[in-house]
Amino acid sequence: MKMPKKLVLTAGALLMVSIGSTYAWFTASNADTIDISMGELGVQTDLEALADEDGIDLEPGLSVETNGSIENTGSLYAMVKIEDDSQVTYKDTEEAVSVPENTVDFSFVPKSGNYEDWDNGIVWYTDGNGGTYLLMDPAATVALDVTADLNGEAIDNSFMGADVTFKINAHAVQALEGAVSSEFDVELADLQPYQAEGETMSRSTSNQAMDHLYDVMGRK
Repeated sequence: MKMPKKLVLTAGALLMVSIGSTYAWFTASNADTIDISMGELGVQTDLEALADEDGIDLEPGLSVETNGSIENTGSLYAMVKIEDDSQVTYKDTEEAVSVPENTVDFSFVPKSGNYEDWDNGIVWYTDGNGGTYLLMDPAATVALDVTADLNGEAIDNSFMGADVTFKINAHAVQALEGAVSSEFDVELADLQPYQAEGETMSRSTSNQAMDHLYDVMGRK
């Protein structure tokens, strides 16, 4: 008599499990989207070619002068570090190498003489190691006067018959604090408004340049 009772209880348990597994909860869902477009970063450097008579048979103690420009070709604010990447190919060699330190003094200044060109969206800065930086608005362009002085006190006979290539390297990164710190290993506190040699910058001008730097770099 006990066996049929156990069978009934087991069948009842199976019925309860079956009912539970088919129960449907009320559910609802909704989704929405935000579309964005990513900006572009770009920079272009141009140097005007030298006339033949200006670029041959040069000697220590002379200078080479030309015009150039740097353009932010992108749609974003850009921090551009200007670097001298000049090279020399010595006579009877084929490989170009970096010019030895102090042999060529390669300089670049704004043709306007204005290191804080608010109308054209260009502000120059420098760091404690003498690096030169441009904070450029989107599509901004700066015209440059470029000079290469051949240092007679450092250039020796190894340069006789050599070919020298003067090269500006404009290295651009997003104008955001983290990007600048990562790419150039420089902190905002290390940057100061650029001053031409012999010039003194007013406090108000300096403050404006630094405010601009922090406003752009601190964007969220």
